[in-house]
Amino acid sequence: MKNLPISNSLSNNLSNSLLSLFPCLFLLACSPNGLSSYASSQQIDKEGWSQQHELVCEVLMEDTLSLFGIELTGRIRNTYPHHSLSLIVEVTAPSGGSFCDTLSFGVTNTRNRLWEEFRFPYCSHVCFLESGKWQFTFRHNMGEKVLSGVMGVGVYIHALE
Repeated sequence: MKNLPISNSLSNNLSNSLLSLFPCLFLLACSPNGLSSYASSQQIDKEGWSQQHELVCEVLMEDTLSLFGIELTGRIRNTYPHHSLSLIVEVTAPSGGSFCDTLSFGVTNTRNRLWEEFRFPYCSHVCFLESGKWQFTFRHNMGEKVLSGVMGVGVYIHALE
């Protein structure tokens, strides 16, 4: 361990150290509980979402130690003709390995009105074992060649306490 000499400039060094810590503290204060969160979304043309059109959201994950929650997000118009949204979601790791899920979410609330924006839990207590760019690829599975009323879909990833 190295001994640091004490000098008359101790107060200057201390104030410089505190000033250099301020941006770090500010960034921690801006993130809830100092925890990481990531988001990515894609917009859909007004003409509709073709069943063959894939929407790709990419998230750069560097934290391989924390546990995360993953939520799927989206926006729909009040003219959306269904009460649910069925999605095929493929998750691809930086190394190229992938898995696929078929999911269905109700998009009406208790008053049978459409949610304009939604965020649904997808996975909880996830540890990303690889750092790098993760891809979330979305396709709709509604049985229509072109789905109208969906404005966008995405992914929201947040560190768990």
